Amino acid sequence: TGLLPHWPQVAAMQYLTFCSPLAFVFCLPAQQAETRPADEPVEVVVAVEESAPEPQRVPYLKPAGSYADLPELGFDPMSLLGGGGAAPKPFFGLLASIDRLATAEEPEVMLDLSSGIALNLAQLREVERAMAKLRGAGKRVICYLENATPSTFQVAAQCDHVMMADMGMLDLASPAMSAMHMRDALNLLGVEVEVLRVGAFKGAVEPFLLPSMSKHLSAHYKAMLQSMNADIVRRIASGRRIPEATVREFQARRLFTAEAAKEHGLIDRIVPWCGGERALALVRGDEAFELVNIGPKKKKQRRDLLSLMSNLLKRKDDEEIEDPQIVVLHLAGQIVDGSNSTPGSMVSGPSVKKIDELAGNDLVKGVVVRINSPGGSATASEAIRQALQRLAAAKPVVFSMGDLAASGGYWITAIGRPILAEVGTITGSIGVFGLRFQTGALMRRIGLHTDIVSLDDGPLMDAIDRPWSDEARARMQGFVDDVYDRFLAHVALSRGKSKAEVDVIAGGRVWSGQQAVENGLVDSIGGVTAAVNMIRKEAELGEDVEILHVPEPRNFADSLFSSLFEASISGRADADLVRAAVAEWSRYGEFVGVLRDALSGDGKMKTYALMPLGLRVR
Repeated sequence: TGLLPHWPQVAAMQYLTFCSPLAFVFCLPAQQAETRPADEPVEVVVAVEESAPEPQRVPYLKPAGSYADLPELGFDPMSLLGGGGAAPKPFFGLLASIDRLATAEEPEVMLDLSSGIALNLAQLREVERAMAKLRGAGKRVICYLENATPSTFQVAAQCDHVMMADMGMLDLASPAMSAMHMRDALNLLGVEVEVLRVGAFKGAVEPFLLPSMSKHLSAHYKAMLQSMNADIVRRIASGRRIPEATVREFQARRLFTAEAAKEHGLIDRIVPWCGGERALALVRGDEAFELVNIGPKKKKQRRDLLSLMSNLLKRKDDEEIEDPQIVVLHLAGQIVDGSNSTPGSMVSGPSVKKIDELAGNDLVKGVVVRINSPGGSATASEAIRQALQRLAAAKPVVFSMGDLAASGGYWITAIGRPILAEVGTITGSIGVFGLRFQTGALMRRIGLHTDIVSLDDGPLMDAIDRPWSDEARARMQGFVDDVYDRFLAHVALSRGKSKAEVDVIAGGRVWSGQQAVENGLVDSIGGVTAAVNMIRKEAELGEDVEILHVPEPRNFADSLFSSLFEASISGRADADLVRAAVAEWSRYGEFVGVLRDALSGDGKMKTYALMPLGLRVR
């Protein structure tokens, strides 16, 4: 103030607050400046507040919901029957997130599984490998559970320390299969189903012909379940260090409270129902940490009309290939004939076009063909198989089977290239059947009659109001037999067997991945990473060659229905209940496809290489 005599005291002090320490030396009160000797040194004391140590970072991941190898980017109106707006998340993105945990600098990481995670058996095996890599990197993995399904717990079992909320419930149900039979319902309606098949085990036609599952087919499925469950038991037993026989006992008991789970060594600690962060603080004994989410960032979706329209006008095509790459080509859904892409289906025309594009692109050094398909049209399967054969002639190709690659899904692999599957993969189902609906009894009940004027009996083969004649049936059976013989020939050549040897394990029989390895239909157990490594070795590629996953493009109509439905269902108070109620029907997509073909086929028989309808492991 002595230097600034005309400034009010308050103004001067406000000025001082913005001075640097050096400036503060020259801004002393007037009295102090007058009484200090000129030669006296000025001692400046600057108080520095000690900063608290930064909290320790704990990288964490909170996966939730269902995951698909390559989520559908389009929308099938029939998917309203499969849970609607709850779209699956990208599975390989989840694996990438776990890999980021492994490369983090911090020694402790966390998995928050309180929201639940739905993975199929093939995906669980891939996650197990990723978790082994994570723990092999020296990380201590802590897991938080609230309620746990069998899928969620199989992931949790791979962690070092498992916490569970005190009011939580653990479900250790063993896998099961179910099939819906409709013979009695068709009888009530007066609808006959005319079927021509090859192989006693073609379970795809039993729901149309029998009121319940045959004993020999049930025994066959049970053996497949035992093969798959052995891998589930091994995963839990090794992760929790519990004898496998004990895990089987736990599966029979099925439900465990948090206290019971702790008592039997299924979890390590019971914590209050307080969320993952507070539970971690209890385990650590302090709160001096910061959870850092290393998962992909979520984009908040806007639901206004302009945003919806903006999304509709965007077309998401496959990423352009500009550098040498290995491509993972996803072929998923029921195999159908056609020239236009249909979400949820593997359409022959677009699939062949994409495969041929990869074959002609010199920057594509090799292709992993990832299959998730129950099969479908025999002719579409053959068109795709031939395109894959052309691809394999141009560059290395390795097949990786996901959740299922059966019937037509196996047909397309028959090109003599390596095939990898997981233990829980449903594969095989080498068989063919022809099917058409005949509604004569129903038409008579409601008073309908059709007269057909023709030059010979040929057109009568398509008449939906009368059965085939014996001559027509024999002719159609010969056609189905020929397709089946072609199927056997492809597999025999591909797997180095005789047709007679293939026939013993064919006839529509469905196998687990482990069974398929044992009977020679699959080369070994492995996932996409193993397939990529095989491509690298064969093509003599280094680790720096990138991997590109190829999806289907999104079209305008798909975006429209998807965006509008997502916006509407998310606004419902009972959205979760609606999704849960209709999700049960999603397992019967093959039946819907067959029914659609039958009702739109003008009485013509359709030939299928299709696995048993609705057959899924739950």
